[in-house]
Amino acid sequence: MLFYKIYKSLPAKFLLWSCFIGMVLLSACKPNKAGEGVFKLLPADKTGLNFVNVNTVSDSVNILDYLYFYNGAGVAAADFNNDGLQDLYFVSNQGSDKLYLNKGNLKFEDITAKAGVAGTGNWKTGVTVVDINGDGLKDIYVSVVSGYKGFKGKNQLYINNGDLTFTESAAKYGLDFAGFSTQVSFFDYDKDGDLDMFLLTSSVHSNDTYGDSTLRFKYSHDAGDHLFRNDNGHFTDVTAKSGIYSAPIGYGLGLSVGDLNNDGWDDIYVSNDFFEQDYYYINQHDGTFKEQLKSAFGHTSLFSMGNTISDINKDGHLDVLTTDMLPEDLKALRSTINDEPLDIYNQEVNAGYYYQYSKNCLQLNVGNGNKFVDMGLYSGVSATDWTWSPLVQDFDMDGRKDMFFSNGIKKRLNDMDYLKYLGNPDVMREYKASRVFDKDKINMMPDGAVHNFFYHGDDLLKFTDASFNNDMQKPSISAGSVAVDLDNDGDLEIVTNNMDEQAYIYNNTTMEGSGKDKPAYLKYAVKYTKANPDGIGTKFFLKSGKQLDHQEIQTSNAYASNLSNELLFTFLPNDKPEELLVVWPDNSWQLVRDFKPGTKTVMKFDSAQTQSTGDVSSVINTFISNKQPFDYTPVQAKLLARLKPFDTPDFNYYSLLPHTYLPHTPAVAVADVNGDGIDDIYVGGFAGEEKYLLVGDKNGGYTKVVVPQFNQVKDYGDGQAVWADVNNDGKPDLLVISTNHPFQESDKLLPSRLYINKGNFQFEYKALPKIVNQTAKIAVFDFNGDGRSDVLLTGSISYTNYTAPRPSTILINKGNGNFEVSHDKQYNDITAIQYVTDIVTADVDHNGKPDLVITAEWQPIQLFLNDGKTLNKFSSPVLDNQKGWWQSVMVADVDGDGKADLVAGNWGTNNKYNVSPEQPLYAYNDDLDKDGKNDLILSYCVKGLYYPFRPKNDLEQELPYLKKEWLSYQKMADKTTAEIFKGKLDEENRLAANQFSSIFVSDVLHATKFEVLPYQYQQAPIRSIMRANNKAGDLLLNGNFWGVVPYEGKYDALGLVGLHYDKNKKQFSAPGYMVNAAFNFQELPYISTIKRAMSTNYLIVTYDGRLMLVTP
Repeated sequence: MLFYKIYKSLPAKFLLWSCFIGMVLLSACKPNKAGEGVFKLLPADKTGLNFVNVNTVSDSVNILDYLYFYNGAGVAAADFNNDGLQDLYFVSNQGSDKLYLNKGNLKFEDITAKAGVAGTGNWKTGVTVVDINGDGLKDIYVSVVSGYKGFKGKNQLYINNGDLTFTESAAKYGLDFAGFSTQVSFFDYDKDGDLDMFLLTSSVHSNDTYGDSTLRFKYSHDAGDHLFRNDNGHFTDVTAKSGIYSAPIGYGLGLSVGDLNNDGWDDIYVSNDFFEQDYYYINQHDGTFKEQLKSAFGHTSLFSMGNTISDINKDGHLDVLTTDMLPEDLKALRSTINDEPLDIYNQEVNAGYYYQYSKNCLQLNVGNGNKFVDMGLYSGVSATDWTWSPLVQDFDMDGRKDMFFSNGIKKRLNDMDYLKYLGNPDVMREYKASRVFDKDKINMMPDGAVHNFFYHGDDLLKFTDASFNNDMQKPSISAGSVAVDLDNDGDLEIVTNNMDEQAYIYNNTTMEGSGKDKPAYLKYAVKYTKANPDGIGTKFFLKSGKQLDHQEIQTSNAYASNLSNELLFTFLPNDKPEELLVVWPDNSWQLVRDFKPGTKTVMKFDSAQTQSTGDVSSVINTFISNKQPFDYTPVQAKLLARLKPFDTPDFNYYSLLPHTYLPHTPAVAVADVNGDGIDDIYVGGFAGEEKYLLVGDKNGGYTKVVVPQFNQVKDYGDGQAVWADVNNDGKPDLLVISTNHPFQESDKLLPSRLYINKGNFQFEYKALPKIVNQTAKIAVFDFNGDGRSDVLLTGSISYTNYTAPRPSTILINKGNGNFEVSHDKQYNDITAIQYVTDIVTADVDHNGKPDLVITAEWQPIQLFLNDGKTLNKFSSPVLDNQKGWWQSVMVADVDGDGKADLVAGNWGTNNKYNVSPEQPLYAYNDDLDKDGKNDLILSYCVKGLYYPFRPKNDLEQELPYLKKEWLSYQKMADKTTAEIFKGKLDEENRLAANQFSSIFVSDVLHATKFEVLPYQYQQAPIRSIMRANNKAGDLLLNGNFWGVVPYEGKYDALGLVGLHYDKNKKQFSAPGYMVNAAFNFQELPYISTIKRAMSTNYLIVTYDGRLMLVTP
């Protein structure tokens, strides 16, 4: 409630930050390499482009009154006089919009006065260019904010008269909307041949915006988005029955349209600021849309701003890039508020809002529109500061897509020190008394100008920051942006609309700097029908020898800006175009095989040259099928039962843990309990929950069987369970780890349990020997070679002393279900391993005896070879120095050479830790505040120096003395770990992890090197590895992990994915994603194959407690 009380007491975006920080404080070929620049910023006195979006502060209109006062405005590029040169239109929030005529040679003339397009209204935002009346002339649509804080005006449509004058005609077309407009996009969503319009709006904080996510279904004319259908030249608002949300909580800042599932119909992506999720609208082919963000995206940006849709990796599928405000500069990062505290985050998720994190998100389309995975951290583009417009094009024309991000805010509203100042009761009383702050108080906010970013596209979806080499070192406040060829030389310039500074033109020198060896390219524009002259919605799939690029003619892009209707295709060295599939707006299609590189082609629609089909999706997917860097398989998932998760996060016990360790869902285990050839399921529960069996039958169904013995100790919780025949009677018995409170005294620990299978679903309960350490995992192995299954119980971490020894325990099987603790020192190398994550048995050395392989965090992978008498630790020159956060392992002959290979799942590289052999992650565990307990500090490397991984607010929860020692966030923000803790850290006994990549080791016993798995497998921790249920001998990897704080962001960019090794090519093939909305992005704490009457399937448990049967 405090959150909303503060909201109501103060206006504007600035006040959102105030309440947000209040909760935080209270809750505690060529040619151009990455280093070579292609852009040159042109001075305004050379171009004649002197437009400035002047931001004028007054007592009635300022950041305290209007939350988007610093957002800036859009820009558009189009050929308004059909002279073959692209002209520019700039929106001014408060002043006169400007139209500049391109005179050639990058010279421009201001013709606004003559054209009559200066615009009206107190606050203008976005611009879109479209030939609305089919006369072959480009018209201009400007979005206006009205009906708030005295803002007046309506959206304006300027019809091009053909003589460089325009007539405002919005009312004539039914497009004179009055409300909180941001931007529009024109497209033919219903395939009736004419252009319709989607209107994006951005709400303000009012009484209508406080509540749970059901507000999404409440209608708001002014603040909600709208869909307008073109009815014979007049537009009708059809929002109510379209499936489009028109709610008071939509804070829309980005709008893009494109065919995201390759079915020939245009879909919509909306990025929303603040707590509301982004919207992903899938076209239903019947005049309606279905919002499907939660089923197709694992998370989104938190403060989503601009977005763009582009085929970033050139695989024929459109991807989505959204921007946020995560600073790249460490001082800015540490002194501003970004992600929410865990408790606030959980409250919002429980209220129906979605998972959101403050970072740019590069959402790669890996499931034909049904699954997108965010690879932004891996790719290196997640942190570009206060970012408005993302542009994705091959700017340096080397065949790989590059990225541009426009940046800056006039004042940093989220500065922690400033927000702390606002939390001062005296300041609040002054505000409530006067209802106005003077300019001095506004000016206390730090300046937020930031340089624009340019990222050079490399191989494997990596991007390298090349901003400074591209004349982008100057701080600015750049908002709307467009990529366009202004000088007709083939490469693309970048134009930005700047606040309080002249607009930028970055001249692209790629072509002029290439001499005679100019890069090959193709450029396309379209002429379609009178109702849609520019062919908006036309889709191009250009196949070359090495790539396949999907581009479309659309109208809106980035932030509040338009998208050029000319498409540029480029090629890798020694590559050339082979075939072009063009899908026209009516879903007819044609193939083109005749190309003229280095020229612009205007493709004209000719029905005689096209083919019609009722299934254009099949045409598209057949065309792109052999160029995909991955595969995907829709699978079925059937719910069998619901389990009650353990919802208390580990961070409540100790807030500085790297991640959670306690089981989130109760134990599940699979075995053929009754010997009928069909697997049955043990369904465990936490304390107080029922434990039972699901017994499989010959019809493929399951029957619940309550076993009294399982509930003899109902107050015991189940952490992990395994079936094993411990008494060698041919029937599987059940071993269960009992859960304990992390702070439970050792003499009161609940023992693990054994249930002896007596047949006919009758069991005899036996308590296993009590041990003095908390237990994390259980494994069964015959340690002493007597033919009986012994038990390994691994030690859990200590929540009061993270690095304190918690040795594992081996229980020796004495027969008849009796076990005793082993004190044999020969097992010390095994029991001493801490932070154990996985234990597997396999005959690695092919001597007929099972060996042991153990993975752990902060440790190398360790192999123990069984010679029949002892287990001998194997020293591997490949593995011994690779200390990771290893999560899983599998031993199998992957490459078919008859020798044991190893596949190991690690934490992955799609994260903020920056781990490499040269810059390990460190963990210090020392009593820093002299309170008698150790404090855990993770320290990571940034540009060669080490800093605490967790921000000041988090550190202060466990180390309150830091509040006094570092009164200012700014003063502590750029201080290294050593500077903050001043010699208090024990360097000799720190933990280190120098390898986070998941790997493959061929012939592990004789290997001299390892191979990093393909980058798609590095996107999340691989929690388990198993043999896939197919004849090819593939492996199935189970990736994703949710047990982290919001600042780190849950890992959801992998899921269930097949790993196939091509023995002929001697390399791993494209990943095979299993796609199903029920578990696309879930962490799966448990997965197993399960034999049914007619087939073998997979049994999974999702993070939210659903026990499901998965059928490929």
